[in-house]
Amino acid sequence: MPGESNFQNFMIMRPKMKKLMLLVILMAGCASHSGVIADGKDAFIVIESGNSSTSAGDLKIAAYKEANAYCKKLNKRFESISEHIVRAGVLSRYSEVDVRFRCIAD
Repeated sequence: MPGESNFQNFMIMRPKMKKLMLLVILMAGCASHSGVIADGKDAFIVIESGNSSTSAGDLKIAAYKEANAYCKKLNKRFESISEHIVRAGVLSRYSEVDVRFRCIAD
């Protein structure tokens, strides 16, 4: 309608459409993860990534928690092999952390 702002248009939308749009907006800002991926013999990797509002530290914590939980599920102990961190900045809008690990029998 002529003269109405985008906010006014949003406010008169049907309630279901508003909920769907808000869900899409919220999901776009969330971190994503790969799950545990086999990476060579007896090694695994977890990759966590997020947008510029997600800190690399939070992603690192999430990756280590997921890796540790995976090993616990196997009744084994987590052992880190390596980690790689890319922080959001001028050249990258996204942070990413990958943790390579193995699960060791106690």
